[in-house]
Amino acid sequence: GDLTQSLNQYDSLTVVSDNTKWAIIPNYIEKTLENNGFIDYNDTTGSNSITANTWTTIPNNGLGSFSNNTYLPTGVTELLDVSNGSIDVSELVLGDSILVRNDFTVNPNTNNALLEFRYMLGSGANQYTLSTTVGRLDDGSGKDYRFSLTPDLIYMGDNNTKDNPIFIQIRLSSNGTFNNAGSVIQTIKRDINIT
Repeated sequence: GDLTQSLNQYDSLTVVSDNTKWAIIPNYIEKTLENNGFIDYNDTTGSNSITANTWTTIPNNGLGSFSNNTYLPTGVTELLDVSNGSIDVSELVLGDSILVRNDFTVNPNTNNALLEFRYMLGSGANQYTLSTTVGRLDDGSGKDYRFSLTPDLIYMGDNNTKDNPIFIQIRLSSNGTFNNAGSVIQTIKRDINIT
């Protein structure tokens, strides 16, 4: 018959046998997976103005009907400051990471406007950005361009990143408007503590 036996005082391995094959399963795998989770913050702020060539912070009040905090990461109560829309990773630990999938729409006043996107991290003299050029919005002016499928990885490599707000910002080369549907933030916990 099947035999399952835990080994050593730390309960770090499980040996499974059907008397013909043996398997050793580290118990921390299950415990690590329990730590991960996500929170989806949907925004109801509505349309926001964009001033040409100016970095604009994307708000998120978390009040949208599709907001979802059912699958919270272990030990985390929030991942966003809904008062200003900034990502809040202060409850994570060094070595953890997050995946962020934003969902927003930009409507330029001018065709072929250039759209840029960035995260502004850290504080004071240690503030830094992670940025990308999204591209030219060249299918006409006065229409919505939606951006919703690309996740971004941000890791907690130091306290400057972990302990300060992370602002989500866009810059457009023309005036326009934008609407934020929201952001889902998934944690990737490094912690494999088996105590």
